[in-house]
Amino acid sequence: FGSEGIVAAIPVVFFFGVGILSKEDFNNLPWNVIFLVAGGVCLGKAVESSNLLAIVADALHHALRDASLAAVFVVFVGFMMVVSSLISHTVSAIIVLPIVAEVGASLGHPRLLVMGSVLACSGAMALPISSFPNVSCVNTENELGKPYLHASELVRIGVPMTLVSGTVVLTVGLPFMYTLGF
Repeated sequence: FGSEGIVAAIPVVFFFGVGILSKEDFNNLPWNVIFLVAGGVCLGKAVESSNLLAIVADALHHALRDASLAAVFVVFVGFMMVVSSLISHTVSAIIVLPIVAEVGASLGHPRLLVMGSVLACSGAMALPISSFPNVSCVNTENELGKPYLHASELVRIGVPMTLVSGTVVLTVGLPFMYTLGF
């Protein structure tokens, strides 16, 4: 059928076309979240098509070629947590995981580095834009129109939780995954 956009449009056209969803439903869609997703997908496609992934992978491969596996793991977990906190998890996975896989394959441990990066991506929750649940919780309001959480409150809790998550991935995840043969 083509790209993700066409596949995503099929149920929208169907549901609105047959009357399952109405004009009010359309107007009540969380457009900020939809634009965040669309912008992230566009960013991922732009990075992929610009050959930036290959350039970054080459640079990382040369910079880390003499480093130990643990040091490379720490670098990628930290990098993924920073990127995933600044942009959405989905976009960071689209952009960074191919680099991690390529560098990991050249070092002989692609599965370990990809799995560690995926766990780091999921654990990054420092900012409201880090994930769609974060965006949703900041945009959820009570019956008076006041948000339950403010962005500053999410950051105050999200940054320490991101650090705790990263520490767990590094101290528990690395030995555990290595023992399991990743």
